[in-house]
This record gives sequence, C-alpha cells and structure tokens, in this order.
Amino acid sequence: MKDAGLSRRWVLTAGGLLAASACTRGGRPTPAPRLDPDVAIRRAAAADVSALLALYAVNSQAHPGLASRLAPLAAETTAHLAAVRPPAATSTATPATPTATGSASVSSPPPAPTVTEALTTLAAAERQAAARRAAQLTAASPALARLLAAVGASEATHAMLLSERA
Repeated sequence: MKDAGLSRRWVLTAGGLLAASACTRGGRPTPAPRLDPDVAIRRAAAADVSALLALYAVNSQAHPGLASRLAPLAAETTAHLAAVRPPAATSTATPATPTATGSASVSSPPPAPTVTEALTTLAAAERQAAARRAAQLTAASPALARLLAAVGASEATHAMLLSERA
C-alpha cells in the first residue's frame, strides 16, 4: 500500500528548486552604475571657480573702487561656473556662489588689505586655477577637455589682466 502523502524525495527536490530559484530571481545581478569620471572633474572645477567668485566678491566689497574693474572678470567667472558645473548639480543643488552681499555659502576668504594686494591675490588665484584646469585635461573626456582648456585660457588671461592692473 502506497502512502497518499508527499514523498521525502519530492519535498527535498521541491525545496532545492525553490532555494535555487530564490537565489537567481530576477536574472543576472545588475552591475553597480559606474560614475562618470567627468563628474568628479566637473565638481572639482566648480569648487575652484566658486572659490574664485568668493574671492572676487569679498575684494569687490572691501574695495568699492575696485568693484567696477573686477565686475567683467567676475561675470566671466560666473559663466565659467555655469559651464563646468556637473549637469545634475544644475537641477538639484547649486554650488556656493556669492550672494548680493558678497558673502558665499563656503567660508569666504579674507579681503586683501589694499587694492594692489587684492589685484595681486586675484591674479595668483587665477594663475593657480588655470594650472589646475591644465592638470585636469588628461583625465577628462574630449568634450570636457575642450571646455576646461577654454576656461583655463580665460583664467590665464584674467591673471595677466589683473597683474597689469596691479
């Protein structure tokens, strides 16, 4: 006489199949999304440009007579920030940018005590930023490298103009 219940073999086979299907549910595991290397470069460039903007703002505020001379360079630097900012940052968050009062959401650098020192400080900061842009070129995609080269050339030009004014 055969037992009407489930056999041990059937239960073990069903349990094994169930365990196997649970391990492979959904097919192959999806790989973790790869972060575009350009995003890190853009973030670093945006942080540099934000720091330049803060330096322009604090020195323009401290030396009102200098503000009109720095305004065109600060406007170009603002355009650089818009260009290098990572695409996701433009819709979700904004990096530190100077406000109407001249303060920034990052710690503002102290203003230079004299107009000449302000121009010298800004020229040095622009030169250093241009050098960082050049260093970022090798790791950037071709499209980003072209943008960084253009921004770096502008920063180098700003350094030259500021040095002449000092």
